[in-house]
Amino acid sequence: MPLDLHVFRTLSDNAGALVRCPASGACAAIDAPDADQVLAAARSKGWTISDILVTHAHADHTQGVAALKQATGARVVGPSDAAASAPLDAIVGEGDRVALGEASFEVWHTPGHQDGHLSFVCAESELALVGDVVFVLGCGRVMPGRMAGMWLSLSRIMALPEATRLVGGHDYTLSNARFAIAMDPANPALQARLLEAEAAKAQGRFWALTTVGEEKVTNPFFRAGEPALAAAVDRPGASAGDVFAALREAKNRF
Repeated sequence: MPLDLHVFRTLSDNAGALVRCPASGACAAIDAPDADQVLAAARSKGWTISDILVTHAHADHTQGVAALKQATGARVVGPSDAAASAPLDAIVGEGDRVALGEASFEVWHTPGHQDGHLSFVCAESELALVGDVVFVLGCGRVMPGRMAGMWLSLSRIMALPEATRLVGGHDYTLSNARFAIAMDPANPALQARLLEAEAAKAQGRFWALTTVGEEKVTNPFFRAGEPALAAAVDRPGASAGDVFAALREAKNRF
């Protein structure tokens, strides 16, 4: 049975997300940048939050967890290094499973942006909660010395079925689209996505939901193995991992 999903803006550009099992009514908040905004989103849907899944320890993802737990009594699960910033009821890591009603998420360790970063993957519902690893048309900033780890995390997510929905942790879509088109100006699919990103920004529409298939066609970091992207960063013949690192450094300066 497909899971219900609601993605919305919190703070200035953080993604709030609620995932609900329709059979049981169990509902998980993915991170909690702002407790009041997450609660308001749940009320607007008529959903009751039972769980909070923490992707990583950064404050803009955990600062509302304590208040949200106090308001709802939700069970909080997340990585061990988030214990200092969020009241975890259970510490989870690679290979664990987290139940949400009749659904189940596999826990993946996806470091690079942050050492303890987790992604939550529900294969049956073709849904992956990827935090700050993948954004629409982009990826998260990489910790110093962690480029190889981030590339492995991205590669793992890229291997999911193309229909898999990816919920990222921020809406940086227009900035990401402008960088992507600078790297690959002849890509017609990317040209169309840039126009969509510009329209979304003009309309105030929040955009933090994508699919593996869409990113494979337009996200430069997913396409690091392609000659056009290697040429864009002057790395012809380099490995995909090396091209990814060069692309990420180029994005940092963009």
